[in-house]
Amino acid sequence: MTLLGKSFTALILILSAVFMVLALAVNASHRNWRDVVLTGVNGQPGLKAKIEAISRENEQLNIQRENSQASLDREQAARRTALAALQTQLDQLKSDLQQSESSVQALTAQVQELTQTDLSRAQELERLTAENSTLRQKVRDEQQNRDSLFTQTLELTDQMNKLRGFKQQLEERNAQLMAQVTRFEEVVTSKGIDINAPLDGAPPMRNGKILEIDRPRRLVLVSIGYDEGLREGHMLEVTRGGVYKGKVKIRKTEPDRSVGEIMEDYSQGIMQENDRVDTTLD
Repeated sequence: MTLLGKSFTALILILSAVFMVLALAVNASHRNWRDVVLTGVNGQPGLKAKIEAISRENEQLNIQRENSQASLDREQAARRTALAALQTQLDQLKSDLQQSESSVQALTAQVQELTQTDLSRAQELERLTAENSTLRQKVRDEQQNRDSLFTQTLELTDQMNKLRGFKQQLEERNAQLMAQVTRFEEVVTSKGIDINAPLDGAPPMRNGKILEIDRPRRLVLVSIGYDEGLREGHMLEVTRGGVYKGKVKIRKTEPDRSVGEIMEDYSQGIMQENDRVDTTLD
């Protein structure tokens, strides 16, 4: 036998040993896959049971997934509906917001206009208040003037009534004097007396009273005059209660009164209104 043959023989022997070891190992580790699949090993369920359980679980999961998908679809549809409603509400709110903004702008313009109107009215109120105060003051002044005029009217009415009485007295006195003058003229004419001829001697006996006194000019107005025979230059005696006060020299005569000058050289007191005057002492 050659060396090559011996080598192949040894190699075959070695390989045979190896294959035997491998066979033994395979036989030792061999499993009954049928039992593993159907009944299981070491108390564990078989693969078929596991597959069936997994299938059932998968079916349940598929059913749950389908239910979840349906629920999700319904929820998505509801959400789309709600979203559409919300979008509609949003559009409506935007429209309402625009209208509100327009209303706010209009109200702002109205507020500005009302503010300006209120300011104008406030200014007008201040002006009217000031004018009212002025008018009230004027009314008070007018009332005071009216009261004053009313008082003056009453006083003037009283004076007028007094003057009417005095006028009536004067008219009666004038009528009497006219009758006397007429009678004097008839007597003078019948006697052939010239009334313009100057009088000699003392004036006729007459008496009266002092009506007014002008002290700065030392003049008095007495109640007897030309008709009583008093002429310029005649002297009158002044008394009060029988007490002698002085003399007055006639400077001007009128029919029923005369103006006389106070003679200081004969003065024995202060003359007053209503003092008696006489052409001669009683």
